Amino acid sequence: MKKDILIAGAGPSGLATAIFLTELGYHPRIIDKKDRISEKSKALAVNPRTLSILEKFKLSERFLANGTRMLGMSIWKGDTLVFRNDFSKIKHKYPFMLLQTQKETEEILRDEALKRKIKIEYSTELTSCKLVGSTYISEISGQTKEQFSSDYVIGADGGHSIIRKQFGIESHGFRYNEKWELYDVELEMDLNPNEAHIRGFKEGGMILIRIKDNLWRVAGNMKGLLNYLPANTKIGKITWEAEFNITHVVAKSLTKQNVVLIGDAAHLHSPVGGRGMNLGIEDAYITSTLISMDRLNEYNQIRRSYLKQTVGRINTMTQMMTGHSFVSRFLRGNMNVFKPIIPLGASTLRNFALAQDQVLWTPK
Repeated sequence: MKKDILIAGAGPSGLATAIFLTELGYHPRIIDKKDRISEKSKALAVNPRTLSILEKFKLSERFLANGTRMLGMSIWKGDTLVFRNDFSKIKHKYPFMLLQTQKETEEILRDEALKRKIKIEYSTELTSCKLVGSTYISEISGQTKEQFSSDYVIGADGGHSIIRKQFGIESHGFRYNEKWELYDVELEMDLNPNEAHIRGFKEGGMILIRIKDNLWRVAGNMKGLLNYLPANTKIGKITWEAEFNITHVVAKSLTKQNVVLIGDAAHLHSPVGGRGMNLGIEDAYITSTLISMDRLNEYNQIRRSYLKQTVGRINTMTQMMTGHSFVSRFLRGNMNVFKPIIPLGASTLRNFALAQDQVLWTPK
């Protein structure tokens, strides 16, 4: 059963993989080039499927005690409410989206890893990796430079994955030049704080999600984004602001022999749908299970088509919400006209956002 496993990347996907593998009796090594958990909030949403996975490892209670519950999603044309999608209508133990910052998620997972005697090596970077015979030789640069031999290498090292580049795995999809704006900002306004709000305008779209208290995440593709907040909104302290480009890509292959890509190293997409970090934790669960069964060679077949389909749907949703094509602008500008038929697609959108669109893979 002994297998030497190297995990490159100690974000949510990498930490979850280390915990899941330890539960299965392995002792993986996990490294990360960053020196600590980032203060930036990044991902926010933890969906019901992820909570169910974490429940198996007695982690869901800590998440539930820490986060806040998002109970629905409202769609607006400017300041006019078009439709409210009620999450309580799904048939699940957790009929909501749990909100907490990625920093808090990583802290909970880090604490659990340390409790399980998993050493997390920060300020330690994988600089190269190659297969020699049946063993992977990784060059690691930390306090000292060393070589590490392993049977498996798990690339949880983000969108600029060294592992993906080292093994020549390309990513296919869509990349957009348009900049999005993001703010974590204190707001006083009349919007329901327990819902996400998608607001459409001729110029584009925006998402508003309350993180906790009066701190909101605001993201969208319109310049001067905060000028599009609801009327009479009072803007307070901005705790984080950034600009970013949207990328919708999936790795051409998720595995190469005993190398596997998970999380952002394997797939990237816009924040629309709130699936990013959740997909990474699902990746971690399936990867660790397959390694324990000596079936990692099946991972690409099991997982890639679903990831490709999911990222494709997120791309379509993003285009409808923020795109500049005639169709996108027409749909946003005429949401009131389509109001009677929007409920017909409500359950599909709800199931997708809460990851109830497909049953999670289980071993056979």
